[in-house]
Amino acid sequence: MMKFRMHPGVMRRAGWFGLAVLGLAGMLAVPGPSQAQSAASAAAQGYPNKPVRFVVPGAAGGGTDRVARIVGDRLGQAWGIPVVVENRAGGSGFIASEHIAKSPADGYSILFGFTALIQAPALFASVPYDWEKDFAPVSLVAYAPVVLVVPASSPIKTLAEYVAAAKGSNPVSYGSFGIGTSFHIYGETFQRVAGINLLHVPYKGESLSLTGILGGQLQSNFNSVGISTPHIRSGKLRALATVTPQRSKILPEVPTFAELGYPKMDAVGWFGALAPAATPRAIVDKLSADINRTLAQGDAATVMRDLGFDPVGTTPQRFAEFLKGDALKWKQMIQEAGIKASE
Repeated sequence: MMKFRMHPGVMRRAGWFGLAVLGLAGMLAVPGPSQAQSAASAAAQGYPNKPVRFVVPGAAGGGTDRVARIVGDRLGQAWGIPVVVENRAGGSGFIASEHIAKSPADGYSILFGFTALIQAPALFASVPYDWEKDFAPVSLVAYAPVVLVVPASSPIKTLAEYVAAAKGSNPVSYGSFGIGTSFHIYGETFQRVAGINLLHVPYKGESLSLTGILGGQLQSNFNSVGISTPHIRSGKLRALATVTPQRSKILPEVPTFAELGYPKMDAVGWFGALAPAATPRAIVDKLSADINRTLAQGDAATVMRDLGFDPVGTTPQRFAEFLKGDALKWKQMIQEAGIKASE
């Protein structure tokens, strides 16, 4: 039998051809960046096609819950897809936050969180999540302005008179909705920067602290503008100053702490939407745009303002930048006040 021998040059060309074929097959098998981006974009175009969960780290009826339902109801109407608000209260917000951090990163499980998310690392020795690594910021939804109030029967008429009263030997009591909460941080910060003597009385909820001041058990209270305004308008409470960047649209007659000489009292509580960290950027961007559209159109913003909240709406990038700056601000306030939350 005649043996056939391939010329060495032909063999080299055949080898090169084979490698080229293998390389082309590999390129077809592994999508490049543009293909991956196209796939993510396509997924975003079809998003959502099933119910979306807004997981709230608080009980039904609270501020975070109310804002989440306002946004969720209107998103659901626009999408034709339900948005389900799921309350996972407890654990200083850890239960809900950790749950979302470990949820599928597909845009269908969203944390509708609040300020405690970024305060926690400065308050607790151990936190079961890393807010910078475990979440993808979607949108800052609203601010939650706070007001310092006294009973209408109090002789204190202004913040200056409050400071004068609290410089005496007997401390002036103030209430909050718990140790390590924003209202507690406000009270301890104000005590330090004003050089006054305050007595913190923690309650297990804002409504309970409000009942305390209305019932005469407290001399003063930090409360959200929304929950306080009806009692201010009815003449049961007197507003002294607000913790807001500018004067509240609901209480425009009440000065801010900053304009009265206390610029450290400017960290405002907030509500915002965050997705699990690995959620495709195209889905994050679409959800952010849809939330912002909801805040800009229809009655969502009006309803929020009626409840005492200031609607915002941001891009994911702006929200991420805000969180970094805000976390540093709260950390400084917490450390300077020497506050540690009970585990």
